[in-house]
Amino acid sequence: MSEKKSSKLSFDAENPAETELWNSLGDFPAEEPSAQFRQTFYRKLEQASRPTFSAKLRDWLGFSGNTGWITATACVLVGLGTGALLSQPEGSDDGRLAMLEQNVSILNRNLILDRLDNDMASRRLRGINDAAYFVGDDTEITQALLQRATEDRVHSVRAAAIDALGSRFHSPAVSSRLMDLLQQAESPLVQLALVDLVLRNGNQQQITYLLMLAEEGLLHSDIARHVLTSLNRDVA
Repeated sequence: MSEKKSSKLSFDAENPAETELWNSLGDFPAEEPSAQFRQTFYRKLEQASRPTFSAKLRDWLGFSGNTGWITATACVLVGLGTGALLSQPEGSDDGRLAMLEQNVSILNRNLILDRLDNDMASRRLRGINDAAYFVGDDTEITQALLQRATEDRVHSVRAAAIDALGSRFHSPAVSSRLMDLLQQAESPLVQLALVDLVLRNGNQQQITYLLMLAEEGLLHSDIARHVLTSLNRDVA
């Protein structure tokens, strides 16, 4: 039987010639990558650092937010509703249109709620702007706006939420909570938004209370002056 030979070459440390050969290999200069190779590498590195189209789409739809599952559910509902529309017989155009409008309204509503709960202030502002034009007195959207108006850590977001609640100020739950906030607001920006809200949408009792706060110095001085001027009162 012929003897099997190993396919690997072993290094003989006792052979001076072999040792010298391996040592000399370490003196060879390392080959520099070509200019084309470097350009390709940096191009791919830059592309990898950019968000993909799917990531941008998820962020826009709100899938990356704390309540992104709401948006996902709404999209599924819209898809099912559209399928139901297409399966209806011809001649029921009014029914198709009504169902389509309902599905779009559901999607818009859930997108608004998701944006109002987003970690980014810019997303919350966008949700507030959309909520201001949302048709109907939706209880959940109103509560989300009230939370932004009273608890948001960014004063500009709070002021925007207060302004968006103008059409809902007729609700006792909304007006009483915002009126209580008038004296508590430390930010002049938030207090100004509350004052303008009462001046535009408040009843006589609320305007009288606002006037009392201004005359007794319980508002920021510039805002108190704004109230007195708006109500045609003498400014000291």
